[in-house]
Amino acid sequence: MPCLTLARPIEVLLIDDQRAILAGVTALIESEGPGMHVAGRAMTGQQALALASSAQPDVIVLDVDLGGEDGLTLIPGLLSACGAAIIVFTCLIDPAARHRAAHLGAAGFIQKTASGTELIAAIRRSTNSADVIETD
Repeated sequence: MPCLTLARPIEVLLIDDQRAILAGVTALIESEGPGMHVAGRAMTGQQALALASSAQPDVIVLDVDLGGEDGLTLIPGLLSACGAAIIVFTCLIDPAARHRAAHLGAAGFIQKTASGTELIAAIRRSTNSADVIETD
């Protein structure tokens, strides 16, 4: 009789200062079934760094503006804490922010106006590739 093994789910850490965004993206990710799971949610940089270290997620979805705190400054610390692929998820369309995020080590950059399908695809791609992901 063949032995079936289920792949480990993609563990995602969400970092955003807006509760509504956290709730919506959590629901979206959890709707992906056993293949994707929210490993934690943070609203501040301090919470994010602690959760990245303890949860060891595969992917981090990071907002640029964390209530006045620059989310991009967290990228090196997050990478050091867990090595997860980081997708910057923001309303900013500034090319300089995209360049800065990529320079700091982000694996992708996606607009908050993108569809849920695009965000899920970006999360999946970030675990399969070292290429930078950009979605408008």
